[in-house]
Parts: sequence; structure tokens; C-alpha cells
Amino acid sequence: MKLQKLVYELSAFLLAQAATTPFIFGVSGGQGAGKSTLCHALAEALAKQNKTALTLSLDDFYLSKAARQSLATEVHKLCATRGVPGTHDVDLLARVLKNLSTASPKAPIALPRFSKSHDDRIEDTLLDFCPDFVFLEGWCVGGHAACIEAKPQNEWEQTHDPDAVWKSWSQTQAADYQQIWQACEAMMLLRQENFDAVIDSRWLQEQGNAAASGVWQFADRAAVAAFCAHYESWTLGIWKDLTPCADFVIGRDAAYDYYPLRG
Repeated sequence: MKLQKLVYELSAFLLAQAATTPFIFGVSGGQGAGKSTLCHALAEALAKQNKTALTLSLDDFYLSKAARQSLATEVHKLCATRGVPGTHDVDLLARVLKNLSTASPKAPIALPRFSKSHDDRIEDTLLDFCPDFVFLEGWCVGGHAACIEAKPQNEWEQTHDPDAVWKSWSQTQAADYQQIWQACEAMMLLRQENFDAVIDSRWLQEQGNAAASGVWQFADRAAVAAFCAHYESWTLGIWKDLTPCADFVIGRDAAYDYYPLRG
């Protein structure tokens, strides 16, 4: 299934929903699964129906580099790496979602931004309208504590967190995110074929980021694989958990074709 067909089906679903403003649609999927591309195309399709859409990336709510470094000192050195539950400003995200309906030209609200190439927050943008739809997209959208085990689940975790200090901390932090997932009135999961496909997709994404910013965060695919290892247990756990319960479960192959797994 090509992107255009998927967008057509999703936009029809959204347009048929009750007129809650804004209607929050959760979009979960591994790194490089195509979440941003899909959300952009979906927003364009809805605009043709005179509907406004805002994409909120969970990535933009990462804690600053300094804040994560503090966690690395206080909790575990792996906390310095953005990604797992506990490395986002959940309170800020909750406030933004709550305030979206009040946004107007006279009372704009601030939306945070995060630069992956610089691994830090950058200047906020302003939103001056209340969107009809909000796409909350992120690799761990919908994730909760039971998605992972509080013990090493692969060789990388055994090497870097043998006592599961970092992993247990992240599992505990996941409870703070539940208020956000509950605010989503529908949920979609985009699944790559396996975790190697996540790494390949993230490496392609890194090359695009570097071309746009002039800054390389990762030198090669091996460095990307080491970074993605932080996410592996969570990613596989979320795939397993959301597959039977998300409103839409869509597979994506290496050729960026989509196929329904459920929904």
C-alpha cells in the first residue's frame, strides 16, 4: 500500500470522528518508521478539507543536555542519552496539550523544539491557532512499564546496565507518561519488519539531518546501532503491546511500502 492510500484511509477515519477540538491522534513507531512523513502528508490531506492539523513530536520534549547530564550523575550514566521514558519533560508536554485549545493570534503558546544534531533544545516556536487535529508522534508513544522487564534483555544491556539500575529507573518513569497516552483519542502503530530495519532507518535519517544541519552526531551505522541499542527492549515491547490494541497497526517494509497488520 502506497503512502497516498494510507493517508486517504486515515484522513477519512479522522474526519468521521466526533468534533473534539483538538482531536489527539497518537502515532507510535520505531525510529525512522516514517512517522513524520506520514503526519505531514496527513496534515496536507486534511487541509484540503479545511481542517488544521498540528504535529507534536515527542522528540521536541526531550530534556536539555544539561538536565540529562544531571540525571547521569544522580541515577546512571546512561541517562545522559536521550530517548527512554524519563528523558522527556512530561509536565511540559501535558501543559502544551492542555493549552492548545486556548491558542490564538492574541494569545499564542510556546512549542519547544529539539535539535537531534546538536542533542539539545533550541529556540521555541509559537502556535497562534487551535488545531482541529493534533498528531502526537514518537517512538515510545503508548509505552508503559509492563512493556519491558526490569532485567537485561539483550547482550548490550547486560554489558552496560547489568544490575538494571537504568532500566528500572526508566520503567518507573513510564508511569508519568500515562496521562499523555490517555489523552490520545485514537492510536496508530507503525512497525518496521525488525529491529535491524530500525537501525537502517535511523542511519538514513542521520544522513539527512547532517545534510540539513552540517553536524554529524554519528559517524557510521555502527555508531547508530550503539545508540539504538538504548531503545531496543522498549521498541520491541511497545510493538508487542500495541499490536493487539491500537486502532491502526501498519507495517512498513524496506521499500517504504505500507501494509495493514490490523485495523
